[in-house]
Amino acid sequence: QISEEDCVEAAQSVGGTLRHNQLIVGDWGRTPQGCFLQTYDKAIHFNTNPDAVNNGMFEPICIVQAEEAAYLIPHRYHGTKCIPGHNFSRNECIIAAKSLGGRLRNRRFITGNWASTPSGCFLEGGDKAIHFSTNPNGVNAGYFQPVCKPGEIKATLLPRGEDSKCADEHEYPEDECIAAGSAVGGTLRNGAFLIGSWSTTPHGCFLDPSDNAIHYGTNLDAVNRGAFEPVCKTVASEVSFLPAERGYTCMHEQHFSQEDCIVAAASVGGVLRRGAMQVGNWYHAPPGCFIEAGDKAIHFNRIDGSNNGAFQSVCLDG
Repeated sequence: QISEEDCVEAAQSVGGTLRHNQLIVGDWGRTPQGCFLQTYDKAIHFNTNPDAVNNGMFEPICIVQAEEAAYLIPHRYHGTKCIPGHNFSRNECIIAAKSLGGRLRNRRFITGNWASTPSGCFLEGGDKAIHFSTNPNGVNAGYFQPVCKPGEIKATLLPRGEDSKCADEHEYPEDECIAAGSAVGGTLRNGAFLIGSWSTTPHGCFLDPSDNAIHYGTNLDAVNRGAFEPVCKTVASEVSFLPAERGYTCMHEQHFSQEDCIVAAASVGGVLRRGAMQVGNWYHAPPGCFIEAGDKAIHFNRIDGSNNGAFQSVCLDG
């Protein structure tokens, strides 16, 4: 329950008013316990009777527990928003945002249908005022910080390497790149999200490892020349990692393509040896995508070899 001390602020955030500029406190038997509103005029009350039972004429004010701790996207920039499915509901917004330093401006929870803010729960950059937008198509003008559910942005940062890129359907779109890049340690260089049509970077979301600056490449024909780290949707849930034992290989229908091998193997701990995936024709190694057990180097075997026990096949799960 909301305490008497917090009752006015909580009730005002949902439209309550002070009758004659005061909180009405009493020991009533037919109202809710604790903080509530009178239905007809929204007057804020607090009942000290622990045995009271609401007769249906009053609206209790309750604490809404957010299901998860909140995550504040650390950078304000045009288009930043929560990854789809990671938004807090309107009922969860105040509790989630307050946990990150948000405040109620003039004791009001500000809600609206704005075109220039992110959808859902967010803070205004200046005074950290808590807002909630019901416009699903709103686009952050750059002055607001979305409040998101954490732990669900499962981005994978691929190692640098020639032609290192995300697997098909595992690229983040431009408007999710800042959130995904931040989740793997990326930052905005001088406060800017760098977007361009470069020919020697990956297409899509990536980091420059020299300073972890977040970039987005719009050139569909670009080829990573090895200096950049793609930020991809994690595919670990789709990967089965076999033990390094003689004869262990993927089933025929479970092989990753050569194009998808780097992102799949990196998601289970594989690395690029000297910045490149090792590709060859080995009779003593498993076919397709695999990791060398010793140094975790990512390999792709183009022939139907047989695992001698020194390699771990990377397979599609199931």
